[in-house]
Amino acid sequence: MLDLACASHYTARAYRRAAELVRGLETSVAELVLSGRVRELRGIGPGIEARLQELIATGRIEELDELEREVRPELVGFGRLLGLSPKRSVEIGEALGISTAAEFREAIEAGRLTSVPGIGPKTEKKVRAALASASRPRPRRGLTLNRARALVEGIAAGVGGVAAGDPRRWADSSERLVIVTTDNNALELFSQLPQIVAVTEGSVEAGSGGVWPDAGAVETRTAPQAAARIPQRVIVRNLICGRMTL
Repeated sequence: MLDLACASHYTARAYRRAAELVRGLETSVAELVLSGRVRELRGIGPGIEARLQELIATGRIEELDELEREVRPELVGFGRLLGLSPKRSVEIGEALGISTAAEFREAIEAGRLTSVPGIGPKTEKKVRAALASASRPRPRRGLTLNRARALVEGIAAGVGGVAAGDPRRWADSSERLVIVTTDNNALELFSQLPQIVAVTEGSVEAGSGGVWPDAGAVETRTAPQAAARIPQRVIVRNLICGRMTL
């Protein structure tokens, strides 16, 4: 949410690192917070400690609720895939009275964008072109292999699937991030994962796009049971000739 709201890079990074740290702990985070020891963890400062205390006491974080109301993650996520800034996406939503990716798409196809102050025919043309090429959404930039594999493997575990796309091919820079699963309920699970900001496409059978702040788009697709068993490529280094063999 902070990333989509264009908050300070350092603030968003601090929260992301704290979240990764908390998820990996074997001990009870609640006990650490209640005993006043949570700041002993590296990267947990007074601000994040206060958010954790609030979360444990109330089950919610007020700042997060406010960000969700202001940022409208589904609109921002879909707009991001089309090259629009979070601020512009929210402005479009307010001007057109829309709040979902489906409504955003319909507004573009109906030619309603030019009714939004500040959007002329040139901008509309660019957005239409981006929408036409968005059938296979791609992130704004590739992720390094270690980050891409950690992301897709974490999401795959959450929906009972396997990692596919560029990380499975061990690409140094991963642009297409895909999860393959046989679970027809994967779309609901996908939308509930902490890594996903918003689900931006339709049915899981046709493939669903989820927006993750650093990566952009992550696809999830269903497949028959046998087809979902994707073999991992094994890299063998030939030490004599120094070449890589798949």
